[in-house]
Amino acid sequence: GFVDDEALVALYAGARAVFYAPIDEDYGYATVEAFHAARPVVTSADAGGVLEFVTHRETGLVSPADPAAIAVHLDELAADTGLAERLGQAGRQRVAGITWDKVVQALVV
Repeated sequence: GFVDDEALVALYAGARAVFYAPIDEDYGYATVEAFHAARPVVTSADAGGVLEFVTHRETGLVSPADPAAIAVHLDELAADTGLAERLGQAGRQRVAGITWDKVVQALVV
């Protein structure tokens, strides 16, 4: 559901990682938001556009679309703060150039 911007920032700040695994998503802005907060994303191999941002063991973890496999990756990040931090920082770098101002500018030019 909807949360305001302040609550959203707090939710990302309190997370070790973000699970976002849509099926064949076109873009997946939640991934960009998570990376801006330096949080790695756990997603599934059939997530679609999310995979343009999430690279396995570089910016997050990509699991088979299976609850047990996803749980293994979530457990891994819960247990390894260093890995979560490294992946989250790499994600932040990957989306550093993506801002709403730049998106709007590209659309109106």
